[in-house]
Amino acid sequence: MSHDNVTPFRPRPKPMKPQQRGGLGLKTHRGKAVLAHLLTLAAFALNWFLPTGPLSLIGMAVGIAALVLAYSNRGEGMPWAATHHEHALRTLIIGYSIWVLGSLLIYISRFLGLATLFLHLAIVIWAGLRAAIALVLALLRKPIPNPKGAFI
Repeated sequence: MSHDNVTPFRPRPKPMKPQQRGGLGLKTHRGKAVLAHLLTLAAFALNWFLPTGPLSLIGMAVGIAALVLAYSNRGEGMPWAATHHEHALRTLIIGYSIWVLGSLLIYISRFLGLATLFLHLAIVIWAGLRAAIALVLALLRKPIPNPKGAFI
């Protein structure tokens, strides 16, 4: 009689989530981390190559998409993927903050326009290296050693 050994106060087992398959699909942790870094790279590259006019809104839209993706997946998934989303989020926020403050230099003086150009170039190089190294780590499913740091 198997029904005699039933404990009424035993909690029911929680249903298991299906394991994720490999690959770069958007439903995997790896795919979301890779996409966040690719969007970060694209956002800063588009802002560098399309700096003025209505075309500059394309770079901003890609940056907002990367920001939403990184923020919405920051607390979900594997611990290594959470470090990648935190890293991409901080790269976008710090990079765009300095970008906007540097752009305001043009309004202070005309002579600071060249300084703004070099500042934007430095931000693109910084964000590009930071996102490219993180992209390689995401492809290898390795965590970011210090996601809240200024460098990798």
